[in-house]
Parts: sequence; structure tokens; C-alpha cells
Amino acid sequence: MKRSIGAVLFLAVLSVGIAAQPAADWYLGKTIKDIEFSGIKRVDRNELNSAVQAYKGKVFSESLWMDLQATVYELDYFDQISPIALPGDAEYSTVIVKFTVTEKPWIETVRVDGARGLRPGEILGAALLKSGDIYNQAKARADEKAIRKLYMEKGYADATVTSFTEPGRGENSLVLVFQVSEGSQLAIQEIRFEGNKALAASSLKSKLSLKEQGLFQPGLFQEQKLEADRNQIENLYQSRGFVDARVVDILRELNRDEGAQKTRLILTFVISEGDQYSFGGLRFSGNSIFPNEKLAALVRSKEGTILNYPTLLADKQRIEDLYYENGYIFNRIEMKERRDPDSRVISYTLGITERDRAHIENIIVKGNKKTKDHVIFRELPFEVGDIFSKTKVITGLRNLYNLQYFSALTPEMVPGSAENLMDIIITMEEQSSADIQFGLTLSGIGASTPEFPISGLIKWNDRNFLGNGQSVSVGVTASPDTQEVTLGFSDPWLFNKRMTGSVELSFVHKGMQALQDSLGPVFAYGDPAAVPDPYTSWAEYEAAGYVVPDEYYMDYEYWNLNLTFSLGYRFIFPVGTLGLSGGVRFGLTNQSYDQALFRPFSESLASSAGDWINSNSLIFRTYMNALDLWYDPSKGYFVSQKFTWAGLFDFEQDQFLRTDTKLEGYVTLFDIPIGEDWSLKWVLGGHTGLSLLLPKPGSTLSATDNSKLYIDGFFVGRGWRNLTESTFGGTLLWENWVEIRMPLVKQFLSFDMFLDAATVRTDQGLLTFKDGVTGSLDPSKTSLFDLGFENLAFSLGAGFRFTIPQFPFRFYFARRFFMNGAGRFEWATEGMEFVISITQTTL
Repeated sequence: MKRSIGAVLFLAVLSVGIAAQPAADWYLGKTIKDIEFSGIKRVDRNELNSAVQAYKGKVFSESLWMDLQATVYELDYFDQISPIALPGDAEYSTVIVKFTVTEKPWIETVRVDGARGLRPGEILGAALLKSGDIYNQAKARADEKAIRKLYMEKGYADATVTSFTEPGRGENSLVLVFQVSEGSQLAIQEIRFEGNKALAASSLKSKLSLKEQGLFQPGLFQEQKLEADRNQIENLYQSRGFVDARVVDILRELNRDEGAQKTRLILTFVISEGDQYSFGGLRFSGNSIFPNEKLAALVRSKEGTILNYPTLLADKQRIEDLYYENGYIFNRIEMKERRDPDSRVISYTLGITERDRAHIENIIVKGNKKTKDHVIFRELPFEVGDIFSKTKVITGLRNLYNLQYFSALTPEMVPGSAENLMDIIITMEEQSSADIQFGLTLSGIGASTPEFPISGLIKWNDRNFLGNGQSVSVGVTASPDTQEVTLGFSDPWLFNKRMTGSVELSFVHKGMQALQDSLGPVFAYGDPAAVPDPYTSWAEYEAAGYVVPDEYYMDYEYWNLNLTFSLGYRFIFPVGTLGLSGGVRFGLTNQSYDQALFRPFSESLASSAGDWINSNSLIFRTYMNALDLWYDPSKGYFVSQKFTWAGLFDFEQDQFLRTDTKLEGYVTLFDIPIGEDWSLKWVLGGHTGLSLLLPKPGSTLSATDNSKLYIDGFFVGRGWRNLTESTFGGTLLWENWVEIRMPLVKQFLSFDMFLDAATVRTDQGLLTFKDGVTGSLDPSKTSLFDLGFENLAFSLGAGFRFTIPQFPFRFYFARRFFMNGAGRFEWATEGMEFVISITQTTL
């Protein structure tokens, strides 16, 4: 159906619909209040609204109507479109444009016929059209090309793909069929070169993405890589001063291998090298916005050296980026050469045609089915009317990725309705933000300890509740000794500001152990000479390294109910995001045990047995976040400082000031493209954290076992589960790790290698391993200034880390080691220990 027919129909319907009005063209010059669609059954209404959003609020005119009509037709979702104009109010001061549509058939099933070498699921993964989509012939043709591209990547150079449709079983449905003729796989037997004198064949081969078949290399030929490899050879020559070097031909020799059902290929690149030139300098003309000195500072090519043309192009790109970043995106910058063939020197002039800055006319988002527009717009550091900034666009995309609502974001900049105006269009693919997590957390497989701690987890969480960007969660954790239920709600944009508000309710029950004092002699509480069973004096206790055998511990029950409120604000700076937050936690704690059987060594446990005791605290935190992606960073740093004032009233058991200092940094060691969709990438990460329990001003420190600091074996000192809080819970914890992370599936799965080191200090001194793997306490060392290698619990290991919120687990094999009293490193166990834990994000 032609657009001109639609325009006539539109005007005719308008005339009938407003026959009672004073003028047939009453809608002209009126503001468009809304644009509605009737007859929608399967097309995504959010996508329709996004497509026409830019027209709402504008004044209706014939030219605007033609643009709006073109936008609706270009969606290609409808067989018929009937428009009508309706008054937006009783005074006819605004207009509502309503489209009544008939949808095109929808796809009931997508099928692949003729596939033998590739799985149908792999083939359909390359296609955009899926079951449930509206059928679009242009997209079907594009999917044919995508599937053929997949076959070519797998070495099927002669593969052909066509598509056709069959009637479906449902109303207005069809079956989309991709018919494949695979042909045979093509493998590269040998790669040769002719005409190369200045560069060796080995140097040229190292730059090619196509490889010869070998023991660990399938050598599959991919036609689309051939042109890229031609460019790689020419770029290598041009980086060595051979600016005229060209691959003039690529010869192919085919040999059929019937036994392997493959065709062997010999490729020969025929090269014309030309002469080698030096760089004679770069001059500028036409620039008035930026002086020559500023532009020259961006040029890294050195006059008089061998000309590196790719580096020169990078210099030109930096100059273009300077203009681009400052909003001058419509400038024209051309580079012209001046060649002296006798001296073999080439000089260049950069001609710059400057134009006014570009301003943003519209910001359009597409593809957000669940996420509301305002949730997206508030993450963008630019708005309509601003001068265009490339850096701000990149920052906005990073902000959107950090939400973890979207799996893909594609920005597009298009000219606006007038000179120096532009539209920014962001097309997005949403991923699930609501998830139910099931899992186990365990540690100790292969360990010498008899315990085998297992925790079950079930958690429902929606990080984008109702599309408003708020988070709602319900979680249950259960194990033989710990049960926990949590309810949480948070809003990262409270009152539409960069203010975070959250509330969390949690209920925890733990089966705990504590030291006893029930064997003779029984000491009075407060007696400075008191020691736990089975010791009778401090000399015995100290000689044992302050370690109590397991059989002398008593069991008790710990119950805790907490309600936490917090409020924070984020400040955006060029160097990163500065966050400030504060909160209050109200809690009730109960500790109970069989008083007929046990007498605890701790006076606080004995005095509060069976009573519900207040446990309140104030929390303040500040951080600076300069990570690229906070949930899976590859560069940047993060530093935070947190203070906790425990005990708001004198009668509370916990009375201390806790401080937590953390510093993390990441750098990408290398990122080498291996294929079109994967790169060999190593990220080096480092972390250090120091936590202290300090006495409040004018008072003494008092902390229950549950509030003390210890090495948990999951997140701190991975694998060290035997250093329990009952014996090694202290007032100082220093924990460190270094990791090398290798992403296997981008934003999904990573292989990590790690080295952990941690120590803890109690009232009896620093942790030490000079007496063996079980660990003890060294009273001669009471601060980090006394620290030695024998005071650190080390672990070395590797494993897999999932970076998606739907499955936030880490699977590691860790091997513990320490420095013994003889000054030698020693393995803690014979084998590796298996550790499963939940991925923790920096924020």
C-alpha cells in the first residue's frame, strides 16, 4: 500500500469524522496530545510507542504527518493501516492521532531443513526471527544471509540458504522454514606469499585470522575473513613505510579429500610492495576553533622517521575526536599528501572545514518492553537541547549496562529536522531482571576436617520491579546450623534524584558453639586469671596457642531480628562516582542454652541467656567508584570506607566502633581478538581490605562472637573453614586477593585464578601457623607492624565465576598453604578443596 493512498485516506476520514466542526482541517496547527494504535494483538506496544514518541507534543502539519506515516509504515508490521484524527479535549485545542491496523501473520514455528553439519539450534541462534514474532520478509532475507554467514564461518563456503513459509495451525499464523544446502567443508592446507621481499612470510602469517590446518587448528576457510586478511597484510606493510603496498591477487588451488569429506585449499597472496617512505610532517589548515599547538599535541607520528600510516590515521582520529567530543560532529576533515618521490618523503596537510556545534533534538529509546522510559532517561548524562558529547554517550551506555536490565545496546546518531540538530536513538535488548535463584554453598571437599557445611539458597529478586528500576527481594537460606529469611526493597532514584533509599528485614537463627568454664577450677566472672576449659592457668592456655579442643565447646542457639533503613546520594565527577550513605539498624538478639548442662566462659553470654537484647547500630559509608562495569570490571578502581557505631544504648551487649576500608583495582593485561565474537582477554584484579573493631571514645570494647571478625573460608581466605569465630574471632581482619580473570562468555562466565592471603588478631594476639596447620595465636604479636608470613593464611586456586544475577555463583578449587615455624611454606592438605559461594559485587 502506497503512502500517498494512506494520506488521502487519512484526510478523507478526517473530513467525515469532523463534519460537525467549523473547519475540515481543524487538526492543522494543533499539538499532538497522543498517538494511539487499535487492533494490536502481538506487536509490542512499547516498541510502537518508542517509534512515535518523538512526534508527541509537536504541532501537527502536513510535513509532520508524512514523516509520522513513514515511521509507522517502515515498521513493516501491518498489512493495513487506517488513520483518524480525534480531538484531545473538548475545546479541540489538541489532537489525538489513532491508527487502526491489521497485523501481518505471526510466526508459529521456525524450522530448519537440510542441516547435517550444524545443529538446528545453532542455526536458529543466528536468526533474528523467532517463534511469536511478526513475519517480515525483509528480516527473513536478512536471516538467510546470517545463517549462510554462520555456515561460512564453519568452513562451508558453498552453502546456500533460502526461506519459505507454510500455513500454521493458529489464527493468522505461519511456519517459517529455512532450507539449507550445506555443500562440503573447506580447510586450508597451506598459505603462501609471492612478491614479499621486505617482510618474511612468518611475519605476514602471524597477522592473518585464517590459519593453516594443524593438530590443534581446524583451518576452516571463511570467505568473509579473506578481505580482512588482505587488509591486515596491507596495514602491516603501511606501518613499515610501504604506503603503496597492495595485495594484487589471491590465488586458490583446490584439492578434494573424499575420505575426510573436505576440500583442501592452498591460498597464495600476491603482493606488490612498492617503495618505502619517511614521514615529512603534518600541517593544518582551516582550523580556528582549536589552535595548531593543541592539534599538534595529539599527533604521535614523528617527522623524519619511517612513515607509519596506521599511526598517522590514529593521529587524525584523535583530532576528529577532539572536535566530536566538543559537539562539532558535522565538520569535514580531509588529509592530503605531498609526495617527494626522489627523497621518498611524504608530508600531509589536514584540511578542516569547521561548522557549528550539534545540539540534541530528540532522544529516542527502542526495544524496552518492561523498563519504563524515565528509568532509562535518568541514567543518561545528556538531555534534549544539550551539545552533543561522545564521552557522555559512552557514559550513558555504561550506566545502562550497569543496571543489568539489558543484554545489548546499540546507539545511533542521525540528522535532525534542521541544520546542526541531531537525534540520538538507542536500541536495546532487554534481559530478565526478575529471577529465582536456587543453589548450594559448600566448602571442604577434600579437607581434613570432619565437618561438611552445606547451605541451601532460594531467593526471588526483581531488580527492575514493574519496570520502575526498583529492587524487591525475598530470600531464604538454610543449612544444618544456619537459617535466614530476608525481605528487601530499594530505590536507587528516590524522589527522582540520585538518592538511594532501602529497607531490609531479616531473621536469622544459628546453632553456635562457645567456650566453657564448668570443670574445676571454676573461675568467677571478671576474674583476670580466668581461662576456659580444659585449662587451669594462663600458662597452660598460652602453651596451647590459645586453642581449645573441639570436645570442650558448648552448644547454644542464636536468634536475631533486624530492620535496617538506609539513605544515600551519588555525585558524578569525571574521575568517578562519589557515594555517601547512612543508615540505622534496629535489632533484637536472643542467645539461649541448657543452663543445667553448660556454664559459658563468656560473661555476656551467661548474663543474657534466654533474654531478648537490643542490638542497634548506626552506619555511615562513602565510596569512590571508577570501574567501567561494577559487576564485572576490566579496568578502573574502587575505594570505600565504612563506619559502624554499634550500641546506641548502654545496656546493649555490642559496644564498639567498626571501620571497614577496602581498595580494589583492575587492569586489562591484553585483549586479543580470536574470532568475530570472542577475544582472549586477561584482567588483573587486586583487592585489600582492613576491618577493625575499636572501643568507643570513653568506653571499653565489648563484642559478641557474632560481631567479631574472622576468616570465613568462602569470601575471605577461600578454603580456610577451620578458623572458626569461636576461637579465631577477633578485632582486626586483614584480607587480600590477587586474581587473573579470563572471560569465557562475555558478561556471563569467567575463568578465574586467585591467590588469597588473610590474617586475624584476637585479644590473645595474631593468628600464627608456626605450630602447624590448625593455627594458633601468638601473644608476642599484636599489630600488623609485627606481621610475618607465618601469620597469614594463604590459598591458591582457580575456578569459574558466573557474572549474571540469575546465577550468581562461584565454583573454585582451592589449595591452602602456610609458612611453618621453620620458615618454609607447607601445604595444609594433600588435595584441593572445593568451594562454592555467591558472587559478591563491589557495590
